[in-house]
Amino acid sequence: MRTENVSEHSLQVAIVAHVLAVIKNKKFNSNLNAECIAMMAMYHDASEVLTGDLPTPVKYYNAQIAHEYKKIEKIAQRKLIEMLPEV
Repeated sequence: MRTENVSEHSLQVAIVAHVLAVIKNKKFNSNLNAECIAMMAMYHDASEVLTGDLPTPVKYYNAQIAHEYKKIEKIAQRKLIEMLPEV
Protein backbone atom coordinates (compact mmCIF):
# COMPACT_ATOMS: atom_id res chain seq x y z
CA MET A 1 0.00 0.00 0.00
CA ARG A 2 1.28 3.46 -0.91
CA THR A 3 0.57 6.47 1.29
CA GLU A 4 -0.98 9.51 -0.30
CA ASN A 5 0.61 12.94 0.02
CA VAL A 6 -1.22 16.21 0.70
CA SER A 7 -1.02 17.27 -2.97
CA GLU A 8 -2.63 14.06 -4.22
CA HIS A 9 -5.29 14.19 -1.53
CA SER A 10 -6.12 17.84 -2.26
CA LEU A 11 -6.42 17.19 -6.02
CA GLN A 12 -8.70 14.21 -5.44
CA VAL A 13 -10.88 16.24 -3.06
CA ALA A 14 -11.02 19.09 -5.60
CA ILE A 15 -12.12 16.74 -8.38
CA VAL A 16 -14.86 15.20 -6.23
CA ALA A 17 -16.02 18.62 -5.01
CA HIS A 18 -16.14 19.96 -8.58
CA VAL A 19 -18.10 16.95 -9.85
CA LEU A 20 -20.59 17.19 -6.97
CA ALA A 21 -21.14 20.89 -7.68
CA VAL A 22 -21.69 20.21 -11.39
CA ILE A 23 -24.15 17.41 -10.56
CA LYS A 24 -26.05 19.69 -8.16
CA ASN A 25 -26.20 22.40 -10.84
CA LYS A 26 -27.42 20.08 -13.60
CA LYS A 27 -29.63 17.65 -11.70
CA PHE A 28 -31.04 19.98 -9.05
CA ASN A 29 -31.13 23.23 -11.00
CA SER A 30 -28.67 24.94 -8.66
CA ASN A 31 -26.22 27.73 -9.42
CA LEU A 32 -23.03 26.78 -7.58
CA ASN A 33 -19.65 28.06 -8.78
CA ALA A 34 -18.04 24.67 -9.37
CA GLU A 35 -14.64 26.17 -10.19
CA CYS A 36 -14.57 28.17 -6.95
CA ILE A 37 -15.61 25.09 -4.98
CA ALA A 38 -12.81 23.08 -6.61
CA MET A 39 -10.28 25.80 -5.74
CA MET A 40 -11.43 25.91 -2.10
CA ALA A 41 -11.13 22.12 -1.95
CA MET A 42 -7.54 22.29 -3.23
CA TYR A 43 -6.57 24.47 -0.29
CA HIS A 44 -8.65 22.77 2.42
CA ASP A 45 -5.64 21.03 3.99
CA ALA A 46 -2.97 23.63 3.12
CA SER A 47 -2.10 24.11 6.79
CA GLU A 48 -0.85 20.51 6.89
CA VAL A 49 2.20 21.70 4.96
CA LEU A 50 3.27 23.24 8.29
CA THR A 51 1.62 20.91 10.81
CA GLY A 52 1.81 17.56 9.08
CA ASP A 53 -1.23 15.30 9.07
CA LEU A 54 -2.57 13.78 12.24
CA PRO A 55 -4.39 10.47 11.69
CA THR A 56 -8.17 10.88 11.91
CA PRO A 57 -8.63 8.43 14.81
CA VAL A 58 -6.17 10.49 16.87
CA LYS A 59 -7.41 13.89 15.67
CA TYR A 60 -10.99 13.12 16.70
CA TYR A 61 -10.32 10.74 19.61
CA ASN A 62 -12.06 13.14 21.96
CA ALA A 63 -13.42 16.69 21.93
CA GLN A 64 -10.42 18.18 23.74
CA ILE A 65 -7.88 16.78 21.26
CA ALA A 66 -10.04 17.89 18.31
CA HIS A 67 -10.40 21.38 19.79
CA GLU A 68 -6.65 21.75 20.40
CA TYR A 69 -5.80 20.46 16.92
CA LYS A 70 -8.20 23.01 15.39
CA LYS A 71 -6.32 25.74 17.28
CA ILE A 72 -3.02 24.46 15.84
CA GLU A 73 -4.53 24.44 12.33
CA LYS A 74 -5.70 28.06 12.76
CA ILE A 75 -2.18 29.13 13.77
CA ALA A 76 -0.72 27.37 10.73
CA GLN A 77 -3.33 28.97 8.45
CA ARG A 78 -2.41 32.43 9.77
CA LYS A 79 1.28 31.67 9.22
CA LEU A 80 0.60 30.68 5.61
CA ILE A 81 -1.32 33.90 5.02
CA GLU A 82 1.53 35.91 6.55
CA MET A 83 3.91 34.25 4.07
CA LEU A 84 2.01 35.69 1.11
CA PRO A 85 3.71 38.61 -0.62
CA GLU A 86 2.29 42.11 -0.24
CA VAL A 87 -0.05 43.10 -3.07
